[in-house]
Amino acid sequence: MSIKILKNVFDQIRANAEETYPEECCGLLIGPGDGEKKVIDSVKMTNAYAGPKNDRYHINPLELFKEDRGVAEKGLAITGIYHSHPDYPAKLSAYDLEHSFPWYSYIIVSVPNGKAGEVRSWVPDDERTTTSEEKVEVISEAS
Repeated sequence: MSIKILKNVFDQIRANAEETYPEECCGLLIGPGDGEKKVIDSVKMTNAYAGPKNDRYHINPLELFKEDRGVAEKGLAITGIYHSHPDYPAKLSAYDLEHSFPWYSYIIVSVPNGKAGEVRSWVPDDERTTTSEEKVEVISEAS
């Protein structure tokens, strides 16, 4: 199982992770809407978590709904969520898993000492008790 992501989008996500360090960034992964696991765009979202943002993120549900409608109007779909883990590995935490949607991919960027590092993608099971890792395949526009 793998998820394809355009190189320019991959680079934008990594840059967003570095810009927001030492807080977590978050955003949406946008795909063609045809069921293919391919990320062709991303949308930065505001980390609306009320507490310390260095180890949590929260996307306002109304903001997510508005973006979902806007993306759908373009014939596209939200295929997942990305966020960063400042000074922490690129894997879903227990909190992340508990608050995940099983129909989304979750791309996580580890950001040790302010520099984007490992990037990994996870898909939660329907009960949100375990995850499967997806290989992140960075592709060019022509792929």
